Amino acid sequence: MRCRKVFAVVLCLMITAAFSNVGYAGEASEESVPEEHLYVPILMYHHFIKEELPKGNYGASITMAKFDEDMRYLEHNKYTPLLPQDLKAIKEGKMKMPKKPIIITIDDGYESAYTIAYPVLKERGMKAAVFAIVGSVENPRKSEIKKLNWKQMREMYESGVFDIQSHSYNLHNQDLNGQYKKFQVNGIQKGLIECRAQYNLRVEQDIVKSIELIEENVGNEVNCFSYPYGVYEEWGKDILERNGVLFGFGTRYGAGDFKGNLYYLNRFSVGMNTDLSGLLEQ
Repeated sequence: MRCRKVFAVVLCLMITAAFSNVGYAGEASEESVPEEHLYVPILMYHHFIKEELPKGNYGASITMAKFDEDMRYLEHNKYTPLLPQDLKAIKEGKMKMPKKPIIITIDDGYESAYTIAYPVLKERGMKAAVFAIVGSVENPRKSEIKKLNWKQMREMYESGVFDIQSHSYNLHNQDLNGQYKKFQVNGIQKGLIECRAQYNLRVEQDIVKSIELIEENVGNEVNCFSYPYGVYEEWGKDILERNGVLFGFGTRYGAGDFKGNLYYLNRFSVGMNTDLSGLLEQ
């Protein structure tokens, strides 16, 4: 009987101790289990136009009115925009993640980021990262939608509204007007018969050139890379890492997980029919 009483007391103490270590949402705990994921919404835009198109075939473009509507929503709902420099500070523990973070990205570096998006962002107190195709800045083509120039990008960066980051120097199949090529090499994708040395020579030269030109002509640090066509490659990740890039941005639909693979952060592509409130509050 005595043994049974002792066993009962020990069992009771074990159960009490176990439940005392359970952490609940919103409850501080000294030994709380760290979260497995930290999802942050990342918005992906491309090109901006002033007026609506008659036939409504917008593709990756949105109107100034739609962009202003999106930024107004973020402003009114007290989202805190984060730039690449903020992401680095958070990663290094020098800054805390805000309660309602938002990352606004603009791919390809079209001039409309300066003429249309820039004034809207300033008015709404928002900030964005532009991922520039640097080869198109250095050697613009008349057949392409007009791209940003270095003077514009420097002004955008110095305003505190933008950071300029890399979308490669020339890994966008310029011979096909930037179109994705099936069964061929796209972006940092590894070629079928490409060895590691060949891959490094082709991809690293391009990425390093884009980083050096942005830092030289704009002045901001390049620590983010947007994958051409959203194509990810482990060999490419190694190249980015050794050249100071801390974050890679893809095109897979979803929120970026800042406790997952930082070299492939998902993004939400935003178009004319995107309901930003529904997307962010789901």
